[in-house]
Amino acid sequence: MDVQRQERRFLRDEVGEIIDLAARLDDLVEDSADQGLTFEQLAHVADEVGISRQAVEQAVSQERKRRSTDERDARKRVRRRMRFFRHAMVYALVVSALLLIDVLNGGGWWFFYVAAIWGAVLAIQAMRFLTRRKGPLERAMLDRET
Repeated sequence: MDVQRQERRFLRDEVGEIIDLAARLDDLVEDSADQGLTFEQLAHVADEVGISRQAVEQAVSQERKRRSTDERDARKRVRRRMRFFRHAMVYALVVSALLLIDVLNGGGWWFFYVAAIWGAVLAIQAMRFLTRRKGPLERAMLDRET
């Protein structure tokens, strides 16, 4: 019984995903001396699989823009995080100092008003920090899903 086997064909989006995964797996096996590809080498590889040089140029341009945007967003997230942590540290220091002043002056416990109001503002800021888009909570949830 001679059955011809038809070779499996991969769609364009599958090809991209497979090549990307293979490149990442190859990076795990390769030595650390890998210097990457030049644009000409990249264009040659793309040409081998039927992708035009113009498409490669556009893809490189889009990737540069994406990386630039990602880096800018990362810097923004770090600045927000640092601003929140500074705010929390200042809150702790000031409330501690007010507690000490209150205790030394006879303990009228008035510092609770400042601590409660300021603490509520800090809690709202913490909630915004944790639940914003691409925030720590969203990233943790996505990590659990994948």
